[in-house]
Amino acid sequence: MINKAFEIVNKKVEAVLAEKDFKRQNVPSTGDEMVSLYTGEDTAYSVIYYRSKKHMVLRSCSMTEDGPDNEWKTMATWMFDPATDKESEADSIGNDFAEQLMGPGVIVAARQQKKKKKNSDDGGDPLFFTKRLVAVFPDLKDEIRAEEDGYEAFRAVTFARNNIVPRVQKLIASDNTAEIKKLGEILSAQYSYGDIDTRSVITIVILNSIVDENEKEKIKEGLDDELKTAWKAAEKFRGKKVKPGKKKKQSFMQKMMAESIEQQSALNNSR
Repeated sequence: MINKAFEIVNKKVEAVLAEKDFKRQNVPSTGDEMVSLYTGEDTAYSVIYYRSKKHMVLRSCSMTEDGPDNEWKTMATWMFDPATDKESEADSIGNDFAEQLMGPGVIVAARQQKKKKKNSDDGGDPLFFTKRLVAVFPDLKDEIRAEEDGYEAFRAVTFARNNIVPRVQKLIASDNTAEIKKLGEILSAQYSYGDIDTRSVITIVILNSIVDENEKEKIKEGLDDELKTAWKAAEKFRGKKVKPGKKKKQSFMQKMMAESIEQQSALNNSR
């Protein structure tokens, strides 16, 4: 199944890149990694599947005279479990990868990357994370589009509270073990990859909305140790309201955490 899924994804990627004069190269795969490589004048793209992590990844790097410089930057990460996922999931992943490559700014950004190397990826923001959840909640896609069209900036906390949390709670209550595990794996992957705002959304907003001990155990089955530890630390914010001290300009994360804590406190008080 994974061989077929990998080719489904790559056919969509190759179709987009071929129009931009990229060539697919023959590269070997290792025991844990399935790899495809596409090279252009200034940029290289790669689709890679990690068997052990069950991650399908789209990444890019700059080209040199000798080939790719191998300073890969992750553009997108999706979970794909051959034991439970079908061709439709592979098709969705391929469509997402293709959409990211279609934008005219992609090649420009890649060329800029060649001139200026970055120490860390900047793609793991809350919007990026939210789009990864479409793999579990397909109907979330329309709501994401509406949010992007309706607001200048993506309202991470508000969107997560109104659109993600109810779906998470409903899924856990359904006892769909495979989908619950898939959700947990996506949360773990995006927590590891995401920026500080994304990590706060995952722990303080989404996971802290789960209060029943039995339901906590269900979702923990799919979480890695890093996220389990982070969630435990974040639980101290549940039910507490932070009182501001001296007025000062808040960072986005601070605003998000304060908003989340106040909302969680109101929710707990209403029960």
